[in-house]
Amino acid sequence: MNPGPTSSFETREADWLEVSEALDRTLNAASPLAPESVGLLDAEGRALAEPITADATLPPWDNSAMDGYAVRGEDVAGASPDRPITLPVVAVVRAGGDAGTKLSPGGAVRIMTGAPIPRGADSVIRVEDTDGEEVEGHVRIASDRDRGRHIRGAGQDMRAGTTLLEAGQSVSSGVIGVLAAAGRSTVEVHRRPTVAILSTGDELRTADEYDAVRAGRGVPESNGPMLASMVRSIGADPLSLGIASDDPLALRARIQEGRSADVLVTIGGASMGEADLVKRVLDDVGFELDFWRVRMRPGSPISFGWLESDGHRQAVFGLPGNPSSAFVTFELFVRPFVLRLAGHSQVRRRVVPCIAAERFETPADLTYFQRVGLSTRDGVLTAHLTGPQVSGLVTGLARADGLAIVAPTRASVEPGEAVDVMLLDTGPAALTEAAAR
Repeated sequence: MNPGPTSSFETREADWLEVSEALDRTLNAASPLAPESVGLLDAEGRALAEPITADATLPPWDNSAMDGYAVRGEDVAGASPDRPITLPVVAVVRAGGDAGTKLSPGGAVRIMTGAPIPRGADSVIRVEDTDGEEVEGHVRIASDRDRGRHIRGAGQDMRAGTTLLEAGQSVSSGVIGVLAAAGRSTVEVHRRPTVAILSTGDELRTADEYDAVRAGRGVPESNGPMLASMVRSIGADPLSLGIASDDPLALRARIQEGRSADVLVTIGGASMGEADLVKRVLDDVGFELDFWRVRMRPGSPISFGWLESDGHRQAVFGLPGNPSSAFVTFELFVRPFVLRLAGHSQVRRRVVPCIAAERFETPADLTYFQRVGLSTRDGVLTAHLTGPQVSGLVTGLARADGLAIVAPTRASVEPGEAVDVMLLDTGPAALTEAAAR
């Protein structure tokens, strides 16, 4: 049973949900934000809020798949280098040209790629199999291998009235091309979610305070910039609330600053320590807890719930402060939730089967998410650890192509054993680049 918002911090019991249940509970609570109309280029990375229907048939007519000569197949039957067939060239048709050209028996039409096929023609002979009209107005054809070929049918790309794209489709460059081909200059997409990010802890130091880190009097604040980048990478807008000290009034002020955002992400103060004040302050401002703690490593102290005031209901994720824990819990829970808010129908990362290149130790009865790099050996995709899997380390995240998912029933993954890996976006064509190493 989840305690209500008035429960004291000291008596709150952990839920210890399985990863799948925690993810289902977050996603089931997310509803797409309101739609808005934007120009095509402004739609990139957003999710369609409407289905897209073709208003025209494309191509509107049968057209040539290559440069050559449109003919009737029966007129070139038997053509060969030894027995070429010569036909008179009666017309020329270019892309975008007249679709009403007619070919009579015994003739040929010079045609360009994409040009409409003349009525009566059923074949396009490639230029390479002709003399290219050495004698002006006549073409000598030296092969009949293209009889009945190289004609693209009308409507092969789209037909008027058919659905091209469904609502919820992520808008990529390819989708922009389809929208433009469908004659759209604007499109309905869901509003970008805003995600407020609050780091907590007296020990944190920003880049302009790095002398304190060098002197051993502080810890670099890497989580805020890292999560802001992760938010931006999925087309949402990050709102940095900076760092709140371990002081209830400071925490409350920063939380209030972020109340306009669709999602609030707090980093640190997620456990039961004496200085872990985040939950206490959230309770004071009306926090409604959904769950706290998930059976996973790293990141088990994650929490999820809601703040509601003046009709605005804000989702709140409490992430652990260790960098790898914050990264993994964002990937597993915050990222898909924000994508669902943004209206995307596909919100989960791809998972691919791999072979372990080394031993992965996973001794606790938890689901592990190990940071791994990917490579190929003898044509097999293999996964290797990017370094020590301690949750307080950050450098291994930069080398990670994915997260190896190890079930609670496995105390380890031995070299050569199968393991599933959730892919990460670590760069363009990340998997291809990793496989080439």
